[in-house]
Amino acid sequence: MVSYVDTRLTVARAAIAATYLDALPPAALGTVLLRDDQCRIVARSRRLIRAHGGCLIGEDVGRGKTFVALALARDWTSPLVVIPSALRSTWQTAMERARVPCVVVSHDALSRGRVPVGSFDGVIVDESHHFRTMSTRRHATLCDLTAATPVVLLSATPVQNRMRDLAAQLAIFLGEIAFVLGPDALARHVVRGADTLAGVMPHVAPPAWITTEADDSSVLRAILDLAPPARPLDGGDAGALRAISLVRAWASSRAALRATLHGRRRLAAAIEQGIEAGRLPTRHEARAWHGEDDVVQLGFAPLLIHGVPDALALADARSAFAAERKTMARLTTVLDGSPDPDRARVRALRRLRIAHPTSSILAFSEYASTVRAFYAALRTDAGTGMLTSRIALIASGPITRDDMFARFAPIAQHLDAHPCHERVTLLLATDLLSEGVNLQDARIVVHLDLPWNPARLAQRVGRVRRPGGAPEVLTFLLAPPADAAVLLDAEARLRRKLATAERAIGADFEVLPALARIRPNTSPGCGDGMPLSATMEGQLVATLTRWKAQARVAACISGPGVVTAAVASPVRGWLAALDDGRLLASHGESVPDTDMSPFRIASRADGRALPLSSSEIDAALASAERFLATEAIAAACGLDIDITPLRRTILERLRIVSRSLPRHRRAELLPLAARLREALRAPLSLGAERALAQLAQARETDAGTWLSDAIRVAEAAAQCAQPRHARPARVVALIICRPDESGDTHACEPTRP
Repeated sequence: MVSYVDTRLTVARAAIAATYLDALPPAALGTVLLRDDQCRIVARSRRLIRAHGGCLIGEDVGRGKTFVALALARDWTSPLVVIPSALRSTWQTAMERARVPCVVVSHDALSRGRVPVGSFDGVIVDESHHFRTMSTRRHATLCDLTAATPVVLLSATPVQNRMRDLAAQLAIFLGEIAFVLGPDALARHVVRGADTLAGVMPHVAPPAWITTEADDSSVLRAILDLAPPARPLDGGDAGALRAISLVRAWASSRAALRATLHGRRRLAAAIEQGIEAGRLPTRHEARAWHGEDDVVQLGFAPLLIHGVPDALALADARSAFAAERKTMARLTTVLDGSPDPDRARVRALRRLRIAHPTSSILAFSEYASTVRAFYAALRTDAGTGMLTSRIALIASGPITRDDMFARFAPIAQHLDAHPCHERVTLLLATDLLSEGVNLQDARIVVHLDLPWNPARLAQRVGRVRRPGGAPEVLTFLLAPPADAAVLLDAEARLRRKLATAERAIGADFEVLPALARIRPNTSPGCGDGMPLSATMEGQLVATLTRWKAQARVAACISGPGVVTAAVASPVRGWLAALDDGRLLASHGESVPDTDMSPFRIASRADGRALPLSSSEIDAALASAERFLATEAIAAACGLDIDITPLRRTILERLRIVSRSLPRHRRAELLPLAARLREALRAPLSLGAERALAQLAQARETDAGTWLSDAIRVAEAAAQCAQPRHARPARVVALIICRPDESGDTHACEPTRP
């Protein structure tokens, strides 16, 4: 028999779940049937779009982000999709299956400043990590395009190197405030599921190193002994950086090292020609020199180089160039006289194929020269193919990119398999293939080198780890020769970058061998081991969904007022639902908040029911009321507006305009000033903030005209998101969490008025 205390807890949990969870969308999307987890992500994304004007869907590759985005686009009448050019056919097929037509524009088009004609009420940006650099034209163009339009960003790897990558993407709809938010606050805008889709997504086995007997220590020493390069007129000493680039190329292949060395000789030749003419080129001028193979273009230095250094700088440049030329000649001699380690690497790949004769292998490298060198050594082996940005090649000659996919992954392309003698079972590719291509026919991914950007490792594996592929994906990393890993500390660099990404968005599988690795997914001092990442939102939704499903009792128990209950928990605190859809909580003895505490305490509220006392209810409600009162006061005083440099410029101009209004126009214009101030309370996109800042700097504009123009921009942008705290919120449900000390489970306080 279910007790009154248990029933009351079930009702309170159901009330909290009903307040926070949005209704799930229909699973049918054209001819596609969305999974339950995809429907939940659609619902969560809609909530974020309403609240903030956008979201970033950070689901792993292969989990159907494209169809989730199209389910969101179904809410719009004129959606726009911004995609890499290589994914145009993929998106076209998905739109036809979902029956959601969209206008499509490429990343490259935005980079050239080209925007599609027409008005759009929603924008989807696939592979949004390509918009992580604020200084690029494509980022500025996208900001202008989404100034007054909700935006959905899609990226399995939004954090490529640092948290600023994520902030730059979220700023597209959050505005400049994104750059002052902490990792946890940023992660609140990333939608990522908590489940692992067991049985649907292939398991990824822990990566393993492939070691070889190659020893390239003499070449390594020659690289480290290179003299610092002669500096361009406007450049610093980049000797250490160039040495690292050479060692990284060496760790990839002998061919990559030679190609990188040739580029360095070309730059040295540019500087040498300038020195002979008594001039030094700038970095931009030096890059204008071109070369083919070992022949460097000759130029007319007096015509191409404008910088004339003083005599001392010119003498230093001559000395540096002479030393660099001497050490580069020594390196070339060592290269010519030492064994080529690429042969041992090729043998290692052959051994891997022999060990897995029935598995297709996808091998990646950052360097096209590495791919070409490995293919040249393996092209006589049956089933070997090469794909770079320039060419797709098999033993019989060049083929098209689509034909290569059909030979390597026919199932993923929904095609009939080629005859066995025409199949490609080892595909050597550059990172051109690391995004947006389905190749789940393969079972093994080999990293021929370690990229600077650790997100590339996950993107590479994601080409193979997709529904319908092998139950388990194997990954291998080809170890660099000699002491390269120790010298570069490449693995440590990648781990630090991976830790940054996982801190923000979590991770589903390992992309580096777990050698004494500690995943920093907890916050010091938090004490509960909860991961501070975007996956917490998914965990919360999973918990609330379970609570909602368990509510099989009569709702009449709730009645008017606040529904209260208590639960046995190892941590003291409380969880409350507000009537504006937010959750408010206090974790331990902390001050209540709507940010992280609800995530932490919800996972602790799954215990058995406990009796309540009036003092517990009164204390929790009083704490909640103080929080809401402080929030209301801040809103009334305008203190809830995020003050950033751009907004400061806008508000300062508004203050000046308001003070300088002539008496005869105050009755006309002061309501406009109040209207603009109210519009600024809503979240504004970066494009809208920039447009308002430009208006604020137009000093000669009439006050009425300026206010009207600013209101037009601000209110258009404010329609993408709800105003903040439009009315005071109130508590509708409350669960007290505390350790079970008495064991008494009988009496329970009535609903609080």
